[in-house]
Amino acid sequence: ANYNNMYALCADFPLQGQQEYLTTVDGWAFYKVRATGAMTNTNVKATCEEAGMGYPCYGSGSNGPSSYWVPGCITYEHTYSYYNTHQVLSRKLCGLVSGSGSECQPLDDTFVFCPNCWDGDSAWGVDFESNSGDLQGASYNDKYALCVAEWPW
Repeated sequence: ANYNNMYALCADFPLQGQQEYLTTVDGWAFYKVRATGAMTNTNVKATCEEAGMGYPCYGSGSNGPSSYWVPGCITYEHTYSYYNTHQVLSRKLCGLVSGSGSECQPLDDTFVFCPNCWDGDSAWGVDFESNSGDLQGASYNDKYALCVAEWPW
């Protein structure tokens, strides 16, 4: 076949709000939702709320309030001995807990609301390609917020 002089059909739509279902934990359906701008806690929360969803904290809240969970974040139960939301999702999606989620491709470029993680308003994120966790969101733009919807709807 000759594919010279072919055209691509492209759609022109904003990236903000694009959603991808990840998995369900304790009745909460977790999604990665495209955000625009710096990946701050304020932006992660706003992105989830604009999509009509709630938002998890870095901590699950299942052991009560902690420095990494605050009221406003959803609370979910799980059977694992760790509380990092990325680790819980990584275990469910990829069978892995090492790398705090950075070794699980579906979690690539996701950021979670993380009170008291950093000075300032940075959310906490992971990058699959560089196998990096502990990303300070204020240094990254236009990535994904981790958001939740109750299951079933």
